[in-house]
Amino acid sequence: MVIALHVDYDKIASWAEAVENAEEVPEEVGAPVVNVDANFVIPAELRHQDRVFPRLFQMHDLAEKLEKEGRLAARPMSEIMLDERPFRRPDFEEEWHALKTAWSLYRRGKDHLLSDRLSAASEQFYKSEKLDDVPDWVFRFLTAMSGVEYGKLCKNVADQMKPLMRPNVFADFLKYYVKTVDARSERYFSIAKSYFEKYPDFGQVHFYAGRGDDLPKGSHVTSTNFDATKMFYGDCFEIFSSSVDILAMFANMLAGRPFDKFERLELKDYLRLDKAGRFAAVEAVPEFAALCAEHDNKLRNASHHGGTKFDAASQMVAYRHGKGGSGEEQQIAYGEYLLRSSRIFLQTMTLLRYELLMCNVTRTRPPL
Repeated sequence: MVIALHVDYDKIASWAEAVENAEEVPEEVGAPVVNVDANFVIPAELRHQDRVFPRLFQMHDLAEKLEKEGRLAARPMSEIMLDERPFRRPDFEEEWHALKTAWSLYRRGKDHLLSDRLSAASEQFYKSEKLDDVPDWVFRFLTAMSGVEYGKLCKNVADQMKPLMRPNVFADFLKYYVKTVDARSERYFSIAKSYFEKYPDFGQVHFYAGRGDDLPKGSHVTSTNFDATKMFYGDCFEIFSSSVDILAMFANMLAGRPFDKFERLELKDYLRLDKAGRFAAVEAVPEFAALCAEHDNKLRNASHHGGTKFDAASQMVAYRHGKGGSGEEQQIAYGEYLLRSSRIFLQTMTLLRYELLMCNVTRTRPPL
């Protein structure tokens, strides 16, 4: 369902439009009220109440937080700036639809079909600095979409890696890395596509995740398509834990070992570890461990193996972490489940973002 709200700032007027899978009907006294908000949660006690606008209070709280952190724009901005990332409205789902097609063409080697799409995307999203190519577009999109906190995590990883970015140190690793690019490309593209297919639910908590914030206590979400999202955490855990090997290899190099020599294992032995066991190898580097903060193997097992049940009235998810729904039952609010799913997704995209930086510096084929 898509409903648009039009605002005329000159005449101080507004009106709604039923855009997709919706129609306008006369008001029916006593009909249930459904609160709809694409980017915010709602206090549980205000659900189904008319004329309540909790997002205004949440936006006020966010503005106060940004002001304390010195992150509010302190200078006037031109119309071009306001119409570009990071200042334009957060229409990441709209941009993703365009990027997904270009990314798919790039993966299939259809470069001759990309020029017009890059030009159109530059005009719509990046007017003052045109896009160079698809890797540039993916990187800029991830930068805007992931938020400030994940930008810090990416920078921290890059800072750790600077001393190693020398040909005599990095050459052997790159020879191995290029052999894995196709598999990494498939993983990153598939999980990004999956996330934005479910964005009507994830979009409600996406900006909390990107800011590193928790959800307000007692809040509910207004879209609860659990059938669509219930396996996402497990799927993303699989992809992230399969991709985190690159950080483990970097940790080896930072410790003065060859990239494929662990403290007690060879690379081939590390790759045989179960997915949950792969994170221990990055714990010695705090900047790498911070990028892997969200990885709950119990929630992953429940999500991945169908051990979850959703109660729509309470918005609680009950889950058992053993295969086939065995194990002790635990509970998590659906909004919290969405938030943690968004966090592990943003960690995955931040890892991709660093790889794009690395590939650009080393002139290596990127995992796209």
